[in-house]
Amino acid sequence: MSIINLFPTPIYRDPATLSNYHPVQLEIQECLKYIKDNDDLENVSYIYRDAGIRKKERPEAGYFISDNIIKKNNLKNLEDRIYDALDRYLLHVKWSGLCKDDPIVPETIGKDFKIMNSWINIAEKGVKHDYHAHPGYLIAGVYYFRVSREQSGINFNNPNLMMYNCNFPEGGLSPQSIEFIPNDGDIILFPAWLQHGTHENTSEEERVSIAFNINYCP
Repeated sequence: MSIINLFPTPIYRDPATLSNYHPVQLEIQECLKYIKDNDDLENVSYIYRDAGIRKKERPEAGYFISDNIIKKNNLKNLEDRIYDALDRYLLHVKWSGLCKDDPIVPETIGKDFKIMNSWINIAEKGVKHDYHAHPGYLIAGVYYFRVSREQSGINFNNPNLMMYNCNFPEGGLSPQSIEFIPNDGDIILFPAWLQHGTHENTSEEERVSIAFNINYCP
């Protein structure tokens, strides 16, 4: 006899390599310096206090945000890194929308996907990010520039809503939520409908990540 865990939610972690870690980190380091030197919070998430105040003055239409920090700050190494990770994610998932007739997904599958928007999350001490999802997009992702257990990683809510109504079998095999602590340089990709958030940053150092949404645009 055995337990069969049905309907998994594929979440992909793509770690940095020796060749791509430093180019991306340097890009983002320069981007952060530009943001703070020029007080340019246009593409900074609302969880950063000053950015939140300004974004209230120009609310976006739901999740269809126009932020595009990758394009504005020319984060080309990060963009390439995201698309490389996306190719690997898609090969693992074997999404039926791409391989209805052929079970073998071609290696060039990511060419019809596009990063629709991107923004930087700067979480100071005491800041958390409430649970949310990204409706209107296919895949959501995060690149981690600076992260630790004290700063908090990313929490995913169990998408099985019935769990919250009857509890069973909530536990080790089926928790209501899971926290994952990435490493600096990791990319995490997941379905955009999956609720996610963070715990409070308890360290003195800011947690910094770049988030983005991807759609299929054949």
